[in-house]
Amino acid sequence: MTLRGYWMLTSDYRLLQFQDEVSEIRLDLTARPVAIANTRDGQGCLVLESSGHIQAHGTARALGDLAALDMVAPPVDIAASPSGVGYWVIDSEGSVFSFGNAHFMNGVPQVAERSADAVRIEPTANADGYWVVDSRGGVHTFGAAPFHGALVDQHPVDDLRVVDFAAAPDGRGYLFLDCDGHVYAAGDVEYFGSPNDLGRVDAVGLISRPGGYLVVDARGAVTAFGNIANLGSPVGRGVGVLAVA
Repeated sequence: MTLRGYWMLTSDYRLLQFQDEVSEIRLDLTARPVAIANTRDGQGCLVLESSGHIQAHGTARALGDLAALDMVAPPVDIAASPSGVGYWVIDSEGSVFSFGNAHFMNGVPQVAERSADAVRIEPTANADGYWVVDSRGGVHTFGAAPFHGALVDQHPVDDLRVVDFAAAPDGRGYLFLDCDGHVYAAGDVEYFGSPNDLGRVDAVGLISRPGGYLVVDARGAVTAFGNIANLGSPVGRGVGVLAVA
């Protein structure tokens, strides 16, 4: 299934869905939102709060959360299972929590020490593995997720802060996005360019689809690369963007 459209979470806590038309959901949150994830049909969205609470909208289903746990590290990302109803949540230490049909396949604390703060979890297209990525561009693979290299091995750590990550649909490569708007490719995945080629941007999110990708900055501006449509943004509304999916 090829997703059409994307979601954005704005600084005034509105969840915007951009398709042929734009829809909007006003969120009533109990804590600061930290990440969102779209469901496999693109018509649902999960919202993860810093408290560990999870909201479900559209076709998404809430199957449990971390709010009742005594968390050692704060939650930082959520990813929906591409094979059905379920999702994974990670905290900043790379611990993985699974819900529904999302299978647990270990986490960073069980396999590595002294890793940087985790920022993203990305499942394989078949949900038989996942990648956990840290802020330096370190990559940890679990299950059937293949390793194509880590950004931390190629670039000075002090000059790099990864904010998003996306794997190719066939799993043969992946993309990193840093906070300055650089997009980096690893493995057999096509690179179409970076918004940083035209000057630094305060990048917050990478939306990858077959044939291209979008980079979104904190103002909500969208830059399209490859064969992917820019369906709109919140630019001009006087709000920022906190997360995309």
